[in-house]
Amino acid sequence: MSNKVLIVEDEFIVANDLRLTLKQAGYDVIGIAVSAEEADVFIKKSRPDLVLLDIRLEGKQSGIDLAKKLKDENIAFIFLSANSDQKILEQAKKTDPYGFLVKPFREKDLLIALEIASYRHQNSLESIVVQEALLQKKMKAIDTDTLKPEEYVLKIARILQPYIPFDLMVSQYDEQDHEHVNTSGYLRTGFDEYQFIAKEELVAITGLNSSSVTSMLKNSSIEKETIVYRNETLNEDAVLHFIKNHFKTESYLIFPFFINDQRKVRYLFCSRKQNNYSNFHTDLLNRLKTSFSALIKKSIANFESASFQNKAGHKTKENSKTENQLDFNTIIGKHPLLLEALDMVLKVSNYNTAVLILGESGTGKEKIAQSVHTLSMRKNGPFIKVNCAAIPSGLIESELFGHEKGAFTGALEKRKGKFELADGGTIFLDEIGELTLEMQVKLLRVLQEKEIDSIGGNTPKKVDIRIVAATNRNLEKEVATGRFRLDLYYRLNVFPITLPPLRERKTDINELALYFAKKFSSEFNKAFTGITAAMTEQLYHYHWPGNIRELENVIQRSVILNEGSSKLELKQNLSITSSEIATKKDIQNLEDVRNIQRETEREYIISVLKKVNGRIRGAAGAAVLLNIKPTTLESKMAKLQIKKEDFLK
Repeated sequence: MSNKVLIVEDEFIVANDLRLTLKQAGYDVIGIAVSAEEADVFIKKSRPDLVLLDIRLEGKQSGIDLAKKLKDENIAFIFLSANSDQKILEQAKKTDPYGFLVKPFREKDLLIALEIASYRHQNSLESIVVQEALLQKKMKAIDTDTLKPEEYVLKIARILQPYIPFDLMVSQYDEQDHEHVNTSGYLRTGFDEYQFIAKEELVAITGLNSSSVTSMLKNSSIEKETIVYRNETLNEDAVLHFIKNHFKTESYLIFPFFINDQRKVRYLFCSRKQNNYSNFHTDLLNRLKTSFSALIKKSIANFESASFQNKAGHKTKENSKTENQLDFNTIIGKHPLLLEALDMVLKVSNYNTAVLILGESGTGKEKIAQSVHTLSMRKNGPFIKVNCAAIPSGLIESELFGHEKGAFTGALEKRKGKFELADGGTIFLDEIGELTLEMQVKLLRVLQEKEIDSIGGNTPKKVDIRIVAATNRNLEKEVATGRFRLDLYYRLNVFPITLPPLRERKTDINELALYFAKKFSSEFNKAFTGITAAMTEQLYHYHWPGNIRELENVIQRSVILNEGSSKLELKQNLSITSSEIATKKDIQNLEDVRNIQRETEREYIISVLKKVNGRIRGAAGAAVLLNIKPTTLESKMAKLQIKKEDFLK
């Protein structure tokens, strides 16, 4: 248990009540601070294990300002607030807190929050140790005997990406003549895909002449110490400003070290994400400094030796895809927001940590959950999927935990639940935000005790499972309104992965559209040579409220209806643009949007039924083409009032 606690609260009565409660529970309260400045003094004097932190404090700095420092120092903290406003919750969320308590709260809620924060922090520390050991192992496995320095840089880039994420990594080292600086780097262009950048590439990108680029690189004065920069704190170094202007980066981490007394090597990590680097990253690099030095010295020495230069025709060709990437082969796209999510998957997969996948409907949460399982040590175990929204509330407990014979009317035989079926593997709880509060309590117990109680059973059964949950709901808002338990939220939210909506990764739309078009053209035995420019334009400017799932349906419909041309044309009116949706504030307008979507679905189903002459079931039936069950199709036809005369002439 995290024992040393600092209370940062400017209301004396509240702070004193917290102190008494914590002492009675066995915690060591190292002090009470009324401001962020006073808290800094306590932290420097006696580093706490955990901080209880009010958002509104005396002084110039808020609790959120202090939270950013605590995050850098890797100190766990729980927010306290008298305001459960969603905006406050969203601001607090950005600092990655270990808990959030809304005043007034019960003593039980406080102790549960402390327990959860301690659990999450300990899990995080253990994860860091394991990750660092794995990183050291990967670095030791690099064979520098046949690698040129730039090839070595690529090896390092691939290894470091999950730990120190970047969009561009630059390596600089002094040549033997001390007159020139060898500069090269790799720009991330996809998951585990990198474009090599040296002087020639810089000339092409910038339009500068060769001598200007040479002068810029030679005169670079990048710091000799490890340092983190943001755009607002950039120095006047020409290389840094060049990178900022041409690669649109927002944050930078510089890591230099010496090969010997005269020669030095610098690594520069650049990210398009703001505030991407912290003390955690610099501390990690400093701990790896010895391994880095040994490898780079050997690589440079090999390259400069006569034996290396004489290896006729030698050129190491990097495999463009690693084993890890193969597990993402059905996830299409290269947008930085998507790549960031995939990096998180790779980082968490080998641990038993609970994962919470967040994102709108149709963003691919199930595929990410499958990847978490496939990349894990549980990959040979079962992967059990449960859609919590699709199971009636009266059956959900039996479905999840199983029942004994005779446990209730209709229980004619013993039945295993999904949790027991997932033993030794992973259970994916989709739409977990739809669970009732009663079921949330039962799920929390499974997470805490690692055991289940079947309905009608007398003995709890231990299960070895990993839980991956997903929801399209805003759980902070659900917690604030009392529809989702705070303790369950923080148990599940140990490692959140957020998937971006399609409208925020529009550069991936064309690649996704081509993927689906090729897939359905092959499936329906139709010629395909591309998508028309007009259709590409329409797809790009549409808002995509249904995300990737909606795009897939639009492409499938277009392929089915496309006749007489191998160039795919849009067979659907995509009239709802992002700007139009943004202006539709009232309920009536939202209902209009829904009506248009329903009408689109109705037309689509009718077109498919016409294709198959009204046949619903069977291998050539409409249900197969639509990839749904015949009963589901019949239900949709009734709901959308589709009659025989609509599709049979």
